[in-house]
Amino acid sequence: MLITLAPHLKMRKLLTLNKEGRLAIRAADGLRTEVHTSPRAVLLLIDTSGSMAGAKIEQARNGAIDFAHSAITKSYATALAIFADRAAMVCDPTVDADSFAKKIARINVGLVGGTTDLAAGLKLAGRFRALAAVVVVTDGQSNDNAAALQVAATLKNRSIDIICIGTDDADKDFLKRLATRSDLVTHVSSKNLRAAITDASRFLPKGSR
Repeated sequence: MLITLAPHLKMRKLLTLNKEGRLAIRAADGLRTEVHTSPRAVLLLIDTSGSMAGAKIEQARNGAIDFAHSAITKSYATALAIFADRAAMVCDPTVDADSFAKKIARINVGLVGGTTDLAAGLKLAGRFRALAAVVVVTDGQSNDNAAALQVAATLKNRSIDIICIGTDDADKDFLKRLATRSDLVTHVSSKNLRAAITDASRFLPKGSR
């Protein structure tokens, strides 16, 4: 983040780090004022349709916790939403990994229906004013590919990266079209779903957007 001070203040105020290592402005009298910045946000969007029952939803929960820990260390606030017949928020953007873990422990299949309305999930992502990336986790076919692609296009136009993780019957070609770039798509077996979600943090955009 670049902060430009007014010309008449440049000689009297200086950007520095305080004792906690946070960015602060130091005045001529030595007084430091911490500069508060909002962390970038990433949304995990997890499929909870019926086909995710059993080991897959458990893998998704554990992978999401791992992902949140990693994303938070990269200065990302992490949010969680689920989708099936409809979409719902589970956790607003947070930098508290423990709070995130408690909330994700509650998710299970069937909470918002049994089908796969991915477009509904992406529309929910579009409500965020400041979002750097969406990580889509799914194991099946979207109810309406065209609708999902249309919503995805609006997110991409806002410079929001779409990262896709598919397993089992997920349509790999469709996910390539959905993602911002083909290299942001991972297709794995169900037993490797946790590792794929954990690893997705390496695809998060670097620097300010």
